[in-house]
Amino acid sequence: MDHSSDQPAIANISSKKKARVHCPICGPNQTSPVGVSNGLPIVTCQGCNLMYVSECPSMDDTLELFRKEHMKDSRSTQVAYVDHRKKSLEREAVRIRGLLPQGGRLLDVGTASGFFLRQFHGHRDWQVEGVEPSRVSAQFARQQFGLRVHEGVLSEQNFRASSYDVVCSLDAFGCHRQPHEDMQEFNRILTPGGQLAIEIPRHRFRMMTGSGWLYRTFTGRSLRLNAGVNFFYYTRATLTQLAALAGLEFKESHPESMPTSGNRLTQLARNPFDRVSDALYRATHGRRNFCAKELCIFQKPHSPCHSGSSSTTAALQNSTLRAG
Repeated sequence: MDHSSDQPAIANISSKKKARVHCPICGPNQTSPVGVSNGLPIVTCQGCNLMYVSECPSMDDTLELFRKEHMKDSRSTQVAYVDHRKKSLEREAVRIRGLLPQGGRLLDVGTASGFFLRQFHGHRDWQVEGVEPSRVSAQFARQQFGLRVHEGVLSEQNFRASSYDVVCSLDAFGCHRQPHEDMQEFNRILTPGGQLAIEIPRHRFRMMTGSGWLYRTFTGRSLRLNAGVNFFYYTRATLTQLAALAGLEFKESHPESMPTSGNRLTQLARNPFDRVSDALYRATHGRRNFCAKELCIFQKPHSPCHSGSSSTTAALQNSTLRAG
C-alpha cells in the first residue's frame, strides 16, 4: 500500500527569506560547499567537520512548519512515528531503562507520537513526559497513550533546573535550530550525574544512501537530506564536541538500525546488513561503524566543572574508546 501521503510534509521554503547560520561549535568559520537540499545550501565547517544548512528560513517560519504543517493528521503520525519506528523505539526504551535501573524522571524532547514514552507504562519507578512542537503529534500522544506532553520547543518550556534524571532526543536533535543553546538547556535541567541520550543518523550512511551516484541518476537531485526539517548533520565526534562545550561528558554509544519501511524485499535485504554492522560495531567498540544510526549517551558531571579545549579533546578520545 502506498503511504506516501502519510509522510512528514516539507513546507515550500524556496520563497522564504533566509537567515545566515554559523557552526554551533566553531562559530563563524570557513566552510566548504556540499550541495543543495530542498533549495537550501549545505556546507561543512572546515574547523570541526560539522555539516549543516548554512541559510535557513526564519525561526518563526521553522516553528510554524513544525507546529502546523510537518504532520498533517493522526494517520501521518501513526505511520511515520509508530508503524515505521516501533521496533527501534522498543529497543531504545530497554536501553534507556538500563541506564537507570532504579528509575527516575525522564523527559523526551521531540517525542513525536509518544510511542517511546509508552514503553515506560507499567514501570512505576519511572515518571515520563515529553516535548513536541507538532500540534498533531502532541495531541496524538496524549489521546492514544495518555501521556503528559508539552506542546512547543524546548526553549519555550522553562523547566526547573536539575529536574530530570534522563533526557532523550531520539532522531530529533538535528532538527533543533539552536543546538548550542539547547545543549546548555539539557545540562541545566539534568540532575547532577543525569544522562542525555541522543540518537543520530550515521553521517556516512546517510551520505551514501542519499547522495550517491545512483540516487543522483534516478532522482536528478543532489542531496536527500531533508533540509528545512533537518538543519545539522552530526557525527559522534561533532556531537561530542558540542556536548563538551555545554559541560556534558561522553559516556558510551550504541548501534541502531533504520526504521522499518520499504517493501518486503528491501527489509529482507536490510536485516542481515543490520546484524553484521551491529556485531562489527560492538566488536570494535564503534571504530568500525557501518550502522545506520547511533545512540550516544552523555552525562552531566556530579560536580561543576569548566569546559575547555582540554576537556573537549578528552571527550573526543573517550567517544572512540568507549563506544560499544
